[in-house]
Amino acid sequence: MKNIIKTICFSSILLATVSCEDFLTIIPEDQQVLETYYTSEEAVNANTASLYNGFAWQDFDINFMWMAGDELSGDLWYTFAEEGHFYYMTFNNGNSFLTAGWNGLFRVVSYCNNIINGMPTAASSNGISEDIINRALGEAHCIRGIAYYWLTEYWQDVPIITNNNISGDQVIRNKQASVYEFIRQDLEFAKDNLPATPFQAGRVSKYTAIGMLAKLHLTMASHLDDANSAANFAQAKSYAAEVINNSGLKISDTNLATLFYPAGNNGPESLFAIQCTSNGYGYGNARNISLSRNALITLGSSWGTGKGPTLSLQEQFENGDLRRKLTFMRNDDSYTNLAGGGYTYQNFSDGSDSPAESSNEMLAHVRKYVVGANADADGKAGASDQDAGNNIYLLRLADVYLCYVEASIGAGTSTSDALALDAFNQIRTRAGLTAVTDAITYDQLIKERRVEFALESINFFDIKRMSYRDTNKALAYLSEMQRQRQYVSNGDYTWQERNASNAYHGGFTSRHPNDDTSGADKKGSIFYLNKDVATISFTAEKLVLPIPAETITKTPTITKEPVDYEF
Repeated sequence: MKNIIKTICFSSILLATVSCEDFLTIIPEDQQVLETYYTSEEAVNANTASLYNGFAWQDFDINFMWMAGDELSGDLWYTFAEEGHFYYMTFNNGNSFLTAGWNGLFRVVSYCNNIINGMPTAASSNGISEDIINRALGEAHCIRGIAYYWLTEYWQDVPIITNNNISGDQVIRNKQASVYEFIRQDLEFAKDNLPATPFQAGRVSKYTAIGMLAKLHLTMASHLDDANSAANFAQAKSYAAEVINNSGLKISDTNLATLFYPAGNNGPESLFAIQCTSNGYGYGNARNISLSRNALITLGSSWGTGKGPTLSLQEQFENGDLRRKLTFMRNDDSYTNLAGGGYTYQNFSDGSDSPAESSNEMLAHVRKYVVGANADADGKAGASDQDAGNNIYLLRLADVYLCYVEASIGAGTSTSDALALDAFNQIRTRAGLTAVTDAITYDQLIKERRVEFALESINFFDIKRMSYRDTNKALAYLSEMQRQRQYVSNGDYTWQERNASNAYHGGFTSRHPNDDTSGADKKGSIFYLNKDVATISFTAEKLVLPIPAETITKTPTITKEPVDYEF
């Protein structure tokens, strides 16, 4: 099967002519130009390939995706400047990363609109078959629906834009219920027009649309006060079951060790992923640089020293969970790769390494999506240009499995549904954990989802669904994380003592030097919790992101009260 990456290389030429920085992307759709372009099936495929590559998604995925998705959810510790505002939930509408995320998702919408509006007539006039045209439309509708799902879950009421030539003074927000219906129609069209198997590796399929429909209906159902809540839970369950039973894709066919490496791209786990290539900044996966501990790992640039999995996230992993070392690194963890020489994580280095290694406040660093040096990643580490070649997942098969479980629980607190137990346990078995035999509770499901999708930027959506069910429960869930917790490295101990096995993990007790009454030296524990940090508070208002100030300035009508969309 021809890989989509080869097609993307051609599509990049077209993309260069339609890139944008603003929320509204004005792309002229001159029919003569379109008729000249859409002269073959290959040309149609090249244009739809533009919807998948990193260039199209860069403003969204390079920074905003993990800042909002992982910091807001309490999974990623990072407190620096604007980037850290998501962790503290102190962001406002002037945050440049928030603005980039909004613009980036609407950029994807504009590319989809360009294909939906401009391609069919031009392609048909050149004799391209209706099947090819409808397949391409299916791709554009599917990806537009996914982009709008992210938009409405972050910003709630957002403008539904189907025509790129709309003027700024015509832009108004639509109610979230209308956005959900718009997404549903897009995904239903995609379901009916996409093949069951991607016609090129990496393309969306019928089961991408069905899996996303399951997640959409689950989200709609979570609004328990809606009259259609029960029906939406049932529909979500039905769609998820269709993927589980009929897609031919199996969780057991996925190798966890390579899932987030280039070698794992477009495998059975991938229902939709941003196709990352090492073609320069903006085309690849920047997380190998953004999240890695230091240059000893990438043998190039690295900006992840001050980032790490929160203490709350670390505490969710059970002993023996194979996902733990693949998600984050902590003291004494050893890895066999790093150009074949191996790497052992220690809190502190002995000074012979350059750069010298030291602990962060979480005493751990990110592993997921961090692929290391070129020799570890088939030459696709992107250590200079932030363009690693490992894809970024937007919808995984495991997500659909756990959507089935959540839909089976419905408005209740647990389920003993046979398929739900099987789906849940397939994921746990792959992770090396024991099966659940009786019933799965809602809280167990949320914990399993948090661990399975840790640092993949989607756990905030679980919190959103929880808030739709019960706002107070969601706020309590966030508060219980105690995300203000951070460790101080006690300088009264040597680096060797601070590297000792179980210096932190495995029964470690935090003793602040001022509170230490044990022993002769009374100097406190090797690492101790910082008492001089304020508790982070949460409000329901912070679960909805503000419309960017830049957008309000350019399209002031967007501040009007949202309205129903006229379908």
